[in-house]
Amino acid sequence: FSIRFSSQKDPESGKEALMLVGLPVLLEGHSPPPHALPLFLLRLATEVDWEQERPCFHDICTEIGNFYAEIPFDLDLASGDGSDGNGDESESEAASSSSADMAMKLIDEAAKHFVKHTLYPAISFLLVPPKDFASNGSVVKLALLSSLYKVFERC
Repeated sequence: FSIRFSSQKDPESGKEALMLVGLPVLLEGHSPPPHALPLFLLRLATEVDWEQERPCFHDICTEIGNFYAEIPFDLDLASGDGSDGNGDESESEAASSSSADMAMKLIDEAAKHFVKHTLYPAISFLLVPPKDFASNGSVVKLALLSSLYKVFERC
């Protein structure tokens, strides 16, 4: 778990360049979107308290989490152009149907596949919530698989 940088000297200009060569792997099979890398590096430089150890680790973990958690979406829908070319609707109806269409298509098929086949299995395998989450309502048991088997055996 590390963020690695490497410095190399450019032979032509003689200037030294700092390059990102490694990012932590938070979840096998998931890599953050490359278009978010410049903002991630900017936020590492400006939003992290580099003077004190505990806040530094907290801020770095927060920024890594934000970087990996970016939700992919269709840029055409985000621009607000959701008209269907039908001139019969009023503007308010068109705006509401456009926002509903945008909400339905916010995540593309690749992202749906990722959530279904990578993220949910990882959460079900790796998530170990604290015991007090069961008493305060943060985590609720919906069904116990062995109980469901017993119910369906009777049918």
